[in-house]
Amino acid sequence: MRKLVLLGLVGALSLAGCLTPSSGPQRTVIAENAGGQTIPNGAGGEVVRPTYELVEFDQSLLPLLRLRAHDTLVGHFGGGKGRAGRVNVGVGDVIGLSVYEASGGGLFTPASTDTIRTGNYVSLPQQLVDEDGTISVPFAGRISVKGKSTKEIESAIVNRLKDRAIEPQVIASVLDSRSSLYSVQGEAQHPGRFAINWAGERIFEGISRAGGPKWPDYETSVTLTRGGKTATAMLQTIVRNPREDIYLQPGDEIFLRREPRFYTALGATGQSGHYPIDVPRLTLAEALGRARGLLDTQADPTGVFLLRWERPEVLARMGRDVRPYGASRIPTIYHIDLQNPSHLLASQQIDIVDKDVVYVTNATTVEARKALQVFADLSYITLNAAQTSWYLGTGAAVIGR
Repeated sequence: MRKLVLLGLVGALSLAGCLTPSSGPQRTVIAENAGGQTIPNGAGGEVVRPTYELVEFDQSLLPLLRLRAHDTLVGHFGGGKGRAGRVNVGVGDVIGLSVYEASGGGLFTPASTDTIRTGNYVSLPQQLVDEDGTISVPFAGRISVKGKSTKEIESAIVNRLKDRAIEPQVIASVLDSRSSLYSVQGEAQHPGRFAINWAGERIFEGISRAGGPKWPDYETSVTLTRGGKTATAMLQTIVRNPREDIYLQPGDEIFLRREPRFYTALGATGQSGHYPIDVPRLTLAEALGRARGLLDTQADPTGVFLLRWERPEVLARMGRDVRPYGASRIPTIYHIDLQNPSHLLASQQIDIVDKDVVYVTNATTVEARKALQVFADLSYITLNAAQTSWYLGTGAAVIGR
C-alpha cells in the first residue's frame, strides 16, 4: 500500500506542471525562446533560425515607437509641394473662341458695321475637339489643340490670322472639360467623375467634391491609380500631412475603402477579447483599460508584452540585426514592466496599431498555486484509490476466513 501511495504522489508531482491550465507562455518562456531555433543546414552543420525579436522597453525607444510608418502617395507620385501640374486640352473638350481686331473693316467685321469704329471682335461658335485633336477656325483652318494650353492655342490661331486680319488677338477658354476628368469611387458619399479645376486641385478637394468619405478618416484608406501605378494611404495621413495631399491629374482614379483597425488583448487581463481601434490614436494604457486592466489576483505587472509585426527599419534603428529574417515585417515582442513607474507613464505614449496583441502573463505565485491545487487533487485521488484497495483487500481476507 505504501508503495502505491508513493507512486501516486510521484505521478501527481510529475503531472502537476503539465495539467495546470494557462492562457499563454510565462515570461521566462518568452525570454528563453527569443534566441531562435537550431536546425540542420543540409550540409552536416547547424544554423540558428530566429523566431522573434524580444525588445526590453526603455525610454529611449519612445521616439521610435511613436514614429509609425505610413503608406505614402507623394513617395509614389510626387506632387506634394510646388505648383499644380498643367492641365491641357484634350479630345472631347468644348472650346470657346473670341477674335479681336485692332480696327473696323477687318476680316471679322460684319458688313453692316460702321467701318469707322476703332475696333471689332466676334465670338465664334463653340468648338468640340475632334478625335484627331483639332478644331476648325474660320480663315485659319484646322488647328491642332490636343495637349496644348489655352495660351498655346491662342498663339497658334493668331499666327494663322496675322497676315489676313488686322492685328488679331484671340481669347480661348475651355467651356466644358471632358478629357481632364478624375473619378472618386468606393466609400464616398456621392461617387462619380469630375472635371479637374484648371487652377489645380488636390486629393482632399477631389474627395470633398464627391461628398467626402462615409467613414472617419482613421478608418478610410485612399487608393490612387495613375498611369498604371497604384498606391494607398490612410485618409488620416493625408489630413495630418499636407505634403501627402498631392495634386490630381487627368485620368486619376480614387477609391475609398473602409479599413477598421483592431487589437487583441490576451492573458491575465480583466476581459480578453478583440477590440476596435475606433479613435484616431489609442495608447497601450488605454488598450489595457478597455480590456478592464490587469487582474489583481492573477496578472504579473512585470510581464506585459506587446506583440507586433514590426518594420525592419525600426528594429535596425534599435541596433538589431534584421538580415536573418529576410522579410518586410519581423515578429517582435516588446516587454514592458508596469511596476516600473517610468514604464507605466510611457504606456500613455506607446501607440497601439492595427493587429497588435497585448499579452499579460500570470504571476509565478498563480502558477505555483495552480500546480499545488492539481497536486492536491491528484493526491486525494491516489489516497482514495489506495484506501479503497486496502478495504477491498481486508474484505477479501475476512471473507476467506
